[in-house]
Amino acid sequence: MSDTKLPLRGETVIFTGSKEPVEAMERVGELGGDAVYLPLIETVVRQSELPDFGAYDWLIFTSRNSAEAFCLLDVPVRRKIAAVGEKTAEVLKENGYRVDFVPSSYSADRFAEEFPEAADKGRCLFIKGSLAKNTIASMPMPVDEWVIYETALNIGNARKLAAMKGAAVLFASPSAVSAYREAGGDWQGIKVAAIGHVTRDAILQNGGRVDFIPEKYTILDALNEIVKGSCLNE
Repeated sequence: MSDTKLPLRGETVIFTGSKEPVEAMERVGELGGDAVYLPLIETVVRQSELPDFGAYDWLIFTSRNSAEAFCLLDVPVRRKIAAVGEKTAEVLKENGYRVDFVPSSYSADRFAEEFPEAADKGRCLFIKGSLAKNTIASMPMPVDEWVIYETALNIGNARKLAAMKGAAVLFASPSAVSAYREAGGDWQGIKVAAIGHVTRDAILQNGGRVDFIPEKYTILDALNEIVKGSCLNE
């Protein structure tokens, strides 16, 4: 008989992003499961000369990490801001910045499709991490790039994860997938959740499969998919 109030009883859910998802981990506990945080990537803010923000019409952020690193600078810019994802936009708004554009889907690919019309060929500065894809830079408008943080793989944690079986593992970036594979992790014996189609594609390209992918690319929505899967399997 299934326990509908505690659908994650006996389940372990592992989060692998660079920032501990406190709310999602608490939710796992409320649903009877065990939450584990094993970050597979680490971010280090670069100490570099600031660009001339006034030379741009738009500042573009595609990750929460880039938004948080930018907000640490406490720069009073008056440029339009575009953000991919509600968490990225939320960080900027909480720090006093107005967000003028968010794509209909939380992915850089969708952003690149929808943003050019809103930007009207304005000059853009893409504020990014060192491993960001070139999707944004390939848009049909002037786009300069500024690397605000470096991304490093945490192979030690990846090895720990590679030795664990029977858990549901949330991957939120291709970098996390790379760390897992570099540590010798395989896809047998774990349930795989991917946040975003780019992460999903990275898993598939590395010989894995994806059991859960939410329509909305957030950690909580990915967790909801895991919960639904647990209920169906009972």
